[in-house]
Amino acid sequence: MRLSTFAHALGLVAVVAVSASAQRPSDKLTLADYFEWEGVQAPALSPDGRQIVFTRRWIDKLNDKWESSLWIMNADGSRPRMLLNGSAARWSPDGTRIAYVATGEPKGSQVFVKWMDADGPATQITRLTETPSDITWLPDGKSILFRMNVPADSGSRWRVESQLNRMRPRSATWTPAPRIVEKLNYRRDGTGFTSDGVSHLFIVTADGGTPRQVTEGEHGIASISLTPDGRTVLFSSGPRVADGEYQWRESDIFAADLVTGAVRQLTTRKGPDSNPEVSPDGKLVAYTGFDYTDDTWVDSRMYVMNIDGSNPRVLTASLDRSPGDLKWASDGSGVYFTVQDKGSQNLQFVTLAGQIRPVTSGTHMLTVSEIAPSGNAVGIRTDAHRPPDVVAFNVRRPAELRQLTDVNADVLAHKKLGEQEEIWYTGADGWKIQGWVIKPPNFDPKAKYPLMLSIHGGPHAMYGVGFNFGWQEHAANGYVVLFTNPRGSTGYGSKFGNAIKNAYPGKDYDDLMKG
Repeated sequence: MRLSTFAHALGLVAVVAVSASAQRPSDKLTLADYFEWEGVQAPALSPDGRQIVFTRRWIDKLNDKWESSLWIMNADGSRPRMLLNGSAARWSPDGTRIAYVATGEPKGSQVFVKWMDADGPATQITRLTETPSDITWLPDGKSILFRMNVPADSGSRWRVESQLNRMRPRSATWTPAPRIVEKLNYRRDGTGFTSDGVSHLFIVTADGGTPRQVTEGEHGIASISLTPDGRTVLFSSGPRVADGEYQWRESDIFAADLVTGAVRQLTTRKGPDSNPEVSPDGKLVAYTGFDYTDDTWVDSRMYVMNIDGSNPRVLTASLDRSPGDLKWASDGSGVYFTVQDKGSQNLQFVTLAGQIRPVTSGTHMLTVSEIAPSGNAVGIRTDAHRPPDVVAFNVRRPAELRQLTDVNADVLAHKKLGEQEEIWYTGADGWKIQGWVIKPPNFDPKAKYPLMLSIHGGPHAMYGVGFNFGWQEHAANGYVVLFTNPRGSTGYGSKFGNAIKNAYPGKDYDDLMKG
């Protein structure tokens, strides 16, 4: 009895101590703070320019996964409020509805449509067995195009699983049957095994119904773009030949008739072509790619061609960086695009004559999701001390970049973050290498700290200046964090990225150690 009473007393003291500790939040970032972390994605500007719908992500602590909700606010950031659960919203051409993806019946992700001028629930318009993506309204607002995986033909010559099923006693719990792999690209880092199927295009009426498959075959598609008349969709795909997946760095741009499904090949050069974007008048197509090379890295160029694939010409010959997120100017005079350079990402513009000019500037990572005919743009920005949030600006006044959300202000309130300092140093062979140091909060320059070196994978990738929760948490625990872009990194030109060809690892390791 004495032992029991004593143990009970100790337990009570322990509970009180933990409770008291929980009421005194740390002034530094902790792992526990990550459970309260949120993110924003895919801001979409309404056709009348008055509202923005965006995805707000949060962590489901009980099930250890991210969940998503759709939020809406005025274009100036006022009146932010939750709309419904889901993600990836797209406004209808007339602005009366949004289409989005959410969990539905019988299970899994489905396409929904919500009328914005009516109360009540949204309408689930699909009953799919696979996850839809890239949902896109047709110009007439009557139908929705989306991409979805189509399971591969089960006619494998291997019959291991079916034999095991015949041998398995009813209600028995056995080790899963072997996985039969019959394709080259069957697994990815951070993902695991990929689907055995291929992605194809489907159309469903905006009121709901049975989706109609537009494309078919053994070759998946990506990067879709509709013509203004809504009759044709352009996409990129690998070689549409037998064993096309074995042709390294080969992809082309194709056009599919949405009624007949007939497919035409628009590009033919040896090398990758992708990311087609049709001009507002439907006469031209901008896209990215490069001539085939066995170099391990080469920066892409932006090209433009006629809608039938004729007269392809390069627009960004003078730019030794890869263009991304292509968006035509509403008057068809040129193309806006983002570019990564020395740890930052900003928006640029190229005319049809190949004249390039910067639109935004700054030490940040900026993605632009939409540019309206008025020039108003929405996107997401992050920098060393600001997590990703929705921003807005006008391409004619890019310096007036306004932050519209601050979804982690509550988590970071009263937190001391580590200072981030940019450094340049001399690597192997005298090459100039860029890096950054994050110092612990309340850094004492006279004290010694353990150093943590972070090395990016790829190896062709770029560490950027955006907010990194993990590194800030390391710094809060007393570490000095160093991250650099050694040779082989992108964002510094093709020569720098290709410097590790047939020499990896090698002097890139020396660059890291010099840092």
